[in-house]
Amino acid sequence: MSQQQGPLLSVRNLKTYFYTDEGVVKAVDGLTYDLHRGETMGIVGESGSGKSVHALSIMRLIPSPPGKTVDGQILFEGQDLLKLPEEQMRKVRGNRIAMIFQEPMTSLNPVLTVGEQIAEAVMLHQKLDKKAAWDRAAEMLDRVKIPSAKDRVRDYPHQFSGGMRQRVMIAMALSCNPDILLADEPTTALDVTIQAQILDLMRELQRDFGTAIVMITHNLGVVAETCDKVTVMYGGKPMEQTDVRRTFKDPKHPYTWGLLRSVPKLYEREEKLIPIEGQPPSLIDLPSGCPFSARCPFRMDVCTSTELPRIEMDATHQVACFLYTDKATEQEKEAARQAGFLLSTRGM
Repeated sequence: MSQQQGPLLSVRNLKTYFYTDEGVVKAVDGLTYDLHRGETMGIVGESGSGKSVHALSIMRLIPSPPGKTVDGQILFEGQDLLKLPEEQMRKVRGNRIAMIFQEPMTSLNPVLTVGEQIAEAVMLHQKLDKKAAWDRAAEMLDRVKIPSAKDRVRDYPHQFSGGMRQRVMIAMALSCNPDILLADEPTTALDVTIQAQILDLMRELQRDFGTAIVMITHNLGVVAETCDKVTVMYGGKPMEQTDVRRTFKDPKHPYTWGLLRSVPKLYEREEKLIPIEGQPPSLIDLPSGCPFSARCPFRMDVCTSTELPRIEMDATHQVACFLYTDKATEQEKEAARQAGFLLSTRGM
C-alpha cells in the first residue's frame, strides 16, 4: 500500500440528513476519515448506521428532497465534491469514483445487455468509439472471470446468476479505471464460496489498478480479510476508527466489543455468543449524547446528556466514548479495561 503525500479522499465532519414529515433523520452525523491510494477502508455497523448513505453522499446521489448534505467536506484530491457543479461531478461519478451498489439485480437495467451498460459508461467517460467500447466491455467481463466473455457480453442481466451479476457490477465499476471504488455490501446474499471468489477478485483488481476501496459491510469476516483501516459506525456517528489489527486485537468502544462478541468462532464451539441487547435507536429521535447509550453495559449519566467526545488514543486510533475521559470513575475505567482485555485474549 503506497501512501502519497496526502490522502486521495478526505471526508470531513460529513452530515447528511433527511427531512421527513415525522422529523429530521440524521443518517450521517459527523463522519471523518482519510483514504489513501491503494488502501481499503472498512465501514462497518448494523443496518441503519449510515454506511450506505455516506457512500451516496460521496457520489452526490442523495435524493433531494428529502435528503440533503447539510455540513462537511468531501475532498477528492483536495477538491470539495460538494461544491462542484453537477456537470463537473458527472465527469467524476462513474469515472474517477465508481460504486458497486448493494443489489445488482435492481442496479442493472433489465432491458439492456450487460455489454451495452458497460460500453455506455466507457463511451461517455473514456471517449472511445462503439466498437472499442464493446471490446472493453468484453475485456472487463473476462477480467472478472466470466466464462465466454465475448459471447456473454450480449446477454441480459436475468441470464446471469447472482454471483455473476455481482461480477458484472464490478466489471462496470472498474471499466473506467477509477481511483476510488465504493463497494456497498458487495457479497450480500452470496454463498460463502462465491463470496470468497468475489473478495479475491476485488483484491486482485486492486493490485492491478491501484484502486482505493471503501468496503461497506456488516460482515466482520469481510473486514478482517480485506481492510487496512476500519471505521465502526452507529446511529450515523463514527464510534471507533483505527487499523484493522487493532479493531480486532485492541478495540476500545463498547459497541465494537459487542460486535466482536456476537461473531461465532469455529474453534470455540462451546462458547455462547453474546448478543447486543436492545434495538438500534430511531434516527429521527436520537438520544442526547451517545446514540449507543441505551444498549451499553457501561452507560454513565454523562453518556445521555453530553455531546460525544472524540478521544485520540494515539495518532491512528480514535474512539467516541466517555470511558476514556475524566467523566468516568477509576472503577468504571477498570471494568472497561477488563472487558477489552478479555476480548483481546479470545484470539480475535
